[in-house]
Amino acid sequence: MNSWGKFAAVAFGALVAVGMSGETASAKKASHKIDPITETYSNMTSAKMITPSQLKPSNTTTFDIILKPRNEGQMYSDALAVNTPGDSQFKQFLTQSDIRDKFGQPTSVTNDWKAYLQKRHLKVSAFKSGIVMTVKGKVKYIDKTFKVNINKATYHSNPLQFGKTKPNIPGRLSDKVYTVVGMTDHNKKYFYPDSNMQFDTKNETAAKTSTKGDSGYYKAGGASRFANRYHLNSLYSKGADGKGQTVGLITFGGVHRSNILHFWQHENANSNNSRFTVKNVQGDMFNQEYVSPNDDEATMDVEYAGAVAPQANIRMYESKNPLPNLQNMINAFSTAYQEAKVSSLSLSWGTGSDEYYSLLVNRGVVDPHYVNLFNILFAQGALQGISTFVASGDTGAPMYSMRGISGNRVLLDRKTNVSDPVNTNPFITAVGGTTLPFTHRVGSGGSISATKERAWGTDYYWDLLQNNPELLDKTPELLMVIGAGSGGGFGHLYTTPAYQQGAKGVNTFSARTYLSNLNQPIFDEPLITGTGYGRNYPDVSADADPLTGYNVYMKSKKGSGWSENGGTSVVGPQMAGATAVINSQADRQRMGFWNPQIYQLAQGTDSPFNPLNSTTDNSNLYYTGQPNTIYNQATGLGTINFDKLSQMYQ
Repeated sequence: MNSWGKFAAVAFGALVAVGMSGETASAKKASHKIDPITETYSNMTSAKMITPSQLKPSNTTTFDIILKPRNEGQMYSDALAVNTPGDSQFKQFLTQSDIRDKFGQPTSVTNDWKAYLQKRHLKVSAFKSGIVMTVKGKVKYIDKTFKVNINKATYHSNPLQFGKTKPNIPGRLSDKVYTVVGMTDHNKKYFYPDSNMQFDTKNETAAKTSTKGDSGYYKAGGASRFANRYHLNSLYSKGADGKGQTVGLITFGGVHRSNILHFWQHENANSNNSRFTVKNVQGDMFNQEYVSPNDDEATMDVEYAGAVAPQANIRMYESKNPLPNLQNMINAFSTAYQEAKVSSLSLSWGTGSDEYYSLLVNRGVVDPHYVNLFNILFAQGALQGISTFVASGDTGAPMYSMRGISGNRVLLDRKTNVSDPVNTNPFITAVGGTTLPFTHRVGSGGSISATKERAWGTDYYWDLLQNNPELLDKTPELLMVIGAGSGGGFGHLYTTPAYQQGAKGVNTFSARTYLSNLNQPIFDEPLITGTGYGRNYPDVSADADPLTGYNVYMKSKKGSGWSENGGTSVVGPQMAGATAVINSQADRQRMGFWNPQIYQLAQGTDSPFNPLNSTTDNSNLYYTGQPNTIYNQATGLGTINFDKLSQMYQ
């Protein structure tokens, strides 16, 4: 996730961006000492580590106990079955209590754990699914119960052991435990890269700030841009506006309500105060210095979900920790799924690349079963018929990743063969980005343009840069701008899901190398074709390029409060909003998890999807379209005609 309006410390993610204020502390200090060119390249090659706050015995913290799911394989099969037309279980969605009865542990197990830990001064909150329990208490009681120093905790083969000694916990309890998440979060071996580069979704430099007020937009548009372009207006004209539905948003930053209501009023959406509610998510604060009470990514998500679905309720699930680690991601989604208030849900943050996870696993601070944990988590939403959308990222196909560690610095790289386990999970719908037709003057050097809707990838700068080789030397910050694009490719952590198998274009690709690992443009590279494997992503796409993007209102001391923004993270909330609009039609069952059905529709006649298949002027900085296919890794199945989708979707 995300062109998030701000770069600050980036918690891996595309996902992960951390929307706080301006530059990171390390970048601010550096900017006074070195020239812009050196600083830009320095930011691309290494980053300081953000390490967790150390806890005192009297501090209170949390961790999660994950109980063993019963019939785990059946859980995954059923999650697809209830969303697949023609299956005998189609649309037989489950409640969280149903999930407990079929797949979770019974209340006798969670109550037994509650009683055991309560005697040791620890409080347990068990989610209804019977799979996740959150434990809260003072560090001194956690240390004593689990025979550990929580600031040095690491994983062992025993799922309840984190120190040198195995804790003496009765077998009737320990035998039901799959793993524990969050216990190791305050070990200094756990870290996030403190970088100006985005590691998944946010892209500050690609967004252009506007100084114009409510009377007129600069280049960006409002929610009507999405509605007009993708035929959502046809549904509005039929009376579908999201009324009676609730859209959920997972955020790792806060918002100011006044900004939200101002924007909705401006967009002619319902601006009633009661329409917007916030649920605080219980979780761990990784580092006390990183708190964001007013985050531009969260603000953009809420504003656009509520404008696209102008009468739907908007429910924000807010984690106070802007560095979205595994525990807080699990708790946020588990909270939303347990409440069962939302019919659609969107996430603009991620947690890091598989390479980053592997490093933390090797350091003993992340559970080796993390891939299974995401499957268990997101399958619950699919079983409940909740449409879950996740941004595919804003760095194009070549994600920022790591090539090693030197002292307290992370050595950075860009790679096309890494992926985030969140936005490639087979039980979510990954949303990518496009660029709309535009022409933009760049100083006195010339112009850039797109003549048709295309994959979001900044290779539309290449002719300009090739004809003006001095431009990057004069404006080195442009290197960060041209490094932006829609995430997409192959997620090798997962096998190719059944709904993608057989779709023409899945597990094949066309591509060009457009960038060096230092964001230097590479010109005139030949087209290559090949085969891939795993979870192909994204699934669908819509306008995300900040140059053809969206206005966001976030009142500040300087300027009007209006700014331009974009990124795949603005696509997810709008997809969730559009889902609420379709769900609000009379006598309509909720759409549920999209993917099993949309891949069927895309392979049929009169598809509601428009694949963007050109191999030229249509890349996400590596993958291009694939001629005569329905799928490509730059834009997935392509853009959507929502009017047609609503008529064809069962």
